[in-house]
Amino acid sequence: MAHQQDFDLALGTQWFTKEPPAFPLLAMKALGPCTSTYSWTWEQDFTDTTKTLICAVLWADTKAVTKVRVIWKRSKPMGTVTAEQKHYLARPPLSEENLDKAHKLYGENIAVWAEGAVGTRVGDGECWTLIQEALVDLAESYRQYGKEPPLLSQGRSHGHSILSLTAPSVGSNSGLLQLADVRRGDIVELKSAHFQIITEEAPKKVPNQWGKWVKGAGEKNVRLNHHTAIVVGVEGDVVRVVEQNGSVQGGVGEERYDLGDGGMKRGEVEIFRVIGETMRGGGLTAEWDHE
Repeated sequence: MAHQQDFDLALGTQWFTKEPPAFPLLAMKALGPCTSTYSWTWEQDFTDTTKTLICAVLWADTKAVTKVRVIWKRSKPMGTVTAEQKHYLARPPLSEENLDKAHKLYGENIAVWAEGAVGTRVGDGECWTLIQEALVDLAESYRQYGKEPPLLSQGRSHGHSILSLTAPSVGSNSGLLQLADVRRGDIVELKSAHFQIITEEAPKKVPNQWGKWVKGAGEKNVRLNHHTAIVVGVEGDVVRVVEQNGSVQGGVGEERYDLGDGGMKRGEVEIFRVIGETMRGGGLTAEWDHE
């Protein structure tokens, strides 16, 4: 759903005078996960100071943006405040050419960064922090070398969505990783997911049968409410990932998730391609667009 209707800005609460401003508003947060930014300007004359606050909010589900501009006199906010809003629909999907360009720019570096973090703890140890720290670190390096930095994660959105699937599904989920061209460095978001993973075990001796051994096997059930991981390989319907707070509690480890019909029993999956800041017309900015 696109967020195209004006919001009740609740100006009577004077949220706009706080530092930082109490934004996004509760009515905005109620519509789903979002990220925001803001900027201040002011002009002073002989009698008073005119303050201008520009806020921007981006919804992770639709990539739609709303911008709010509030102007008031510092000495008398409620008697002078005015406000206006602008709403922007998400842009059309990126072309295959631009998605390929994004992967060549960022994908391998993200995967290598993640693999280098295995066996450590990144930030607060949460799954989302792994990709956030990777992108922040890489963005700084790209800027130092005069290259376009990757767009940072916005909530649980990590660039451009290239694949969404659910289980159980009416059709087959097998082969979708290849159709979507999932690659190293792409980001996996799992929601309410349940995987059945068959694991091989060392051969075991058969009791009371001299010299007879059988190959063992086990089953591991993995349930994930909200989980973020970084793709480091694709093998058929299986994604090999580096993740934090998954297979290794509070730390970075490796895991394999079968997204085909045999492995994922239920849940939702979305896979993102990390893109550059200008591939969406720039990151989220608190600037008023004069038309």
